[in-house]
Amino acid sequence: MIKNNKALKILNTLKYLLIITLITLGFMPATVSSDNGDVPVELQAKLLLTALTYDKNLSKGEDETLRIGLLYFPEVNQSKKEALEFYKVLENFKDKKVRGLNLNTVLFACNGCSNLRSKISAEHIDVLYISKAKKEVVKEVIEVTQSNKVLSLTSAASYVSMCGISMAVGLKENKPKIYLNLSSAKAEGADFSAKLLRVVEIVRENNQ
Repeated sequence: MIKNNKALKILNTLKYLLIITLITLGFMPATVSSDNGDVPVELQAKLLLTALTYDKNLSKGEDETLRIGLLYFPEVNQSKKEALEFYKVLENFKDKKVRGLNLNTVLFACNGCSNLRSKISAEHIDVLYISKAKKEVVKEVIEVTQSNKVLSLTSAASYVSMCGISMAVGLKENKPKIYLNLSSAKAEGADFSAKLLRVVEIVRENNQ
C-alpha cells in the first residue's frame, strides 16, 4: 500500500508537470479559477519560484540572496502546519537560484502588523508566503507588504481576488494555473515580464 501511494503521488506530480508545460507552450488552454485543491505542494512551490524569475525588479543585493518569509497565524488551526509544509518544500530548492539569487527561508508567526513590519525589516524579507487566515487579517498583512515592497504569495487562489495577495497556484478544470493580481504585484514592487503575463491568469481584487 505504501509503495502504491508513493507511485500514485509521483504519477500525479508528473501529470501536473506535463499539464503546466502544455499550458505554458500554448498547447492546452486554461479556464475558470478555483483554489489549489489537489495541486501538490512541491508543484506549487516550483511554479511560484519559476514565476519569480520573471520579476524584472528582483535584483542582486550585497549577499545575492532572495529571502522568502513564511507567515502563519497562531490563532488559526492548521496555519502553522501549512506554512511549515511549504517551508520544508522550499528547503529542498536551496541548491537552486532565482535570477541568480540564493534562496533563504524564514518561518515566523504573525503577532500583529507592527511586529510584522519589524520582522520583515530585520530579516530583509523580499517575498512573503501567507498561510490561510481570516480575510480581514490577510488584508491587513497586504497593507504591510505593499508599504514595504514585499511580494506576497499564498496557497489559496481565492485570496488573490478576495484579499489582494499577488500570486497563487490554483486549478482551472483540474489543471494547475498561476493566478496573478497584477495591481497588487505592482504595489508590492514587482515588474513581471510580458512572457509570464501571457501564461498566467490575471485577476482583479474583489472588494466586496
